[in-house]
Amino acid sequence: MNLNFNYYMPTRILFGCGKLQELGTTPFLPGKKALIVIGASGAMRKHGYLDKVVGHLKTNGAEAVVYDKIQPNPLVEHVEQGAEVAKKNKCDFVIGLGGGSTIDSAKSIAVMAVNPGKYWDYINGGSGGGKTPAKGALPIVAIPTTAGTGTEADPWTVITKTDTNEKIGWGNAFTFPKLSIVDPELMVSVPPQQTAYTGMDAFFHSVESYLATCNQPTSDHLARRACASPSPAASRITRWSTRSAPASPRSRTGRV
Repeated sequence: MNLNFNYYMPTRILFGCGKLQELGTTPFLPGKKALIVIGASGAMRKHGYLDKVVGHLKTNGAEAVVYDKIQPNPLVEHVEQGAEVAKKNKCDFVIGLGGGSTIDSAKSIAVMAVNPGKYWDYINGGSGGGKTPAKGALPIVAIPTTAGTGTEADPWTVITKTDTNEKIGWGNAFTFPKLSIVDPELMVSVPPQQTAYTGMDAFFHSVESYLATCNQPTSDHLARRACASPSPAASRITRWSTRSAPASPRSRTGRV
């Protein structure tokens, strides 16, 4: 165990069934006009999640603008386009609603909404410019509708630059979400097979964390809990990857 480490986790997390409703009452909303970032698939509209978020924001005195171009592997073009939408509409915070790709994109959009140049100017590694975003980022709110990436509780964002075929992760203290709302009721629409995939995602993230040379006591504890049966990640893989139908397809606990 590494006993020489720094630990910084500034994200406020609201966790539990029905917690999305607290978006309408929380005093920790970081602004008055949100750019809501969602995927291009239309799922957030289809399942009514977007309307719920917009309604709760209105109840809490906040307006919303929607950017809906994000792909499963988010592209730098959409990051820069989304940032322009945020600037044009004078948004003062960004919400990522959906899976890891939309929340990652929301983080990157939040950076580019307040900093000049191109997104890749700030990327460390590859052809990135390695600059520091002097103006930080707009505040970020994460509302995941899948369980697996952990992006709602970390600063990392992975974006693809298509012209150079680069996919690079990046983040800093400004790209931690200020607020994350993790509501299992938003995850019941995910198909059983996809739920199993996200269980594997969580499991492998945990194994990687435990084996990493930069581990520390907190990460070790969380990694062991996630990997050992009957942990949420391990049990989700077992329940949802079998050929038989799950006992309760709309189970809340089976989603987290």
